[in-house]
Amino acid sequence: MGKTVVILGAGPGGIAAARTLRTLLAPDDRITVVDRQDEQRLGVSLLLIMRGWREPEQVAIRPSRVLHGIAEFQQAEVLHIDPDTRTVQTSRGSLPYDALLLATGAELAPDAIPGLSGALENGIAGHCWSLPATLQLRERLRCFTGGRILVVIARLPYKCPPAPYEAALLIRDLVEERGPGQSTEIVVVTPEPSPLAVAGPAIGEQLTRFLTERSIAVRTGEQLAAVDPRQREVSFVTGTRELFDLLVVVPPHSAAAVARTAGLVEGDWVPVALQTMRTKVEGIWAIGDVAAVRIRNNLVVPKAAVFAQQQAEIAARDIARFLGYAAPDPEVRAFGRCWFIAGRGSAGIIEGDFLAEPRPAVTFQSPTSEGFAQMENELAAWLAQDPGASR
Repeated sequence: MGKTVVILGAGPGGIAAARTLRTLLAPDDRITVVDRQDEQRLGVSLLLIMRGWREPEQVAIRPSRVLHGIAEFQQAEVLHIDPDTRTVQTSRGSLPYDALLLATGAELAPDAIPGLSGALENGIAGHCWSLPATLQLRERLRCFTGGRILVVIARLPYKCPPAPYEAALLIRDLVEERGPGQSTEIVVVTPEPSPLAVAGPAIGEQLTRFLTERSIAVRTGEQLAAVDPRQREVSFVTGTRELFDLLVVVPPHSAAAVARTAGLVEGDWVPVALQTMRTKVEGIWAIGDVAAVRIRNNLVVPKAAVFAQQQAEIAARDIARFLGYAAPDPEVRAFGRCWFIAGRGSAGIIEGDFLAEPRPAVTFQSPTSEGFAQMENELAAWLAQDPGASR
């Protein structure tokens, strides 16, 4: 009788894991991928949508088509994970498993900041970490006639680490496109000691200089405490207060509730072993944004699609070995390469090895038109995996 692997989440990590598992398991083994949506986008796509350069349907794939012939796709809500009986309860019924892989991504938790949900609901705040919010922010920016924009990172960690800095640059780009008549101040506020602190102080200095040259101020070491929608004011843990005309925020992130009720979460995330992606519960693995993949001390692998895909390979090999197959040893990697969009026709690259000793070895290549073209080519290649995707 064949084995059953259930994958929760059809993002880049879940799809990559299903593909690798299909090459490692027997033909009669069942792979089921569950996601509440039959639609996926890369994080960079939301920035392009926010800026008005892409429409949602132009940058989406359908996992049901991508996984055809590889795995069974079920569009359903995951309701409960029972590690004792090795079953997953969904809105479409119960799924037994021999191995379970969590690739659910991170959930947004704006309620963790007093006043933030209200500010998002009434439109004085926005974000680009979900499609509905991105579309709302795009409309808000189209109507914005000038003033003070705060781009605030509420909590660490969050998915797509460069995105808030890219968002600030794209907003500046939009303001300049409208001409010199509009006066807009843009300030980025982060709890980090420097921008992208996980990449090291040198990268932080480069990014700060790059942003400052484009009239974007950077304030570090400030953690968001509350938002006052009536006064259009934010307060920070240090007691500092800042007024704004528009708040662009990175909402707090956390693991999915089903991971917490299954006893997999410590703090806000699911801790896993770097070498295998195994959780503390036998028979369950986790990858991508839901996981805390610790490298050393307090450093964890950043939450980005490129790392989720590498972790998918590690987890798939270990799952196959767990199920009794002679799969290759997992190859532990944490090499990341992210595009950094700076404005019209300009993109740079942030890349590096986060397993390098004694600290991550990361570089920042300045934005160029060639970089933007390469980014668009990579996005097109990702979309090409879905033969029915709109171009």
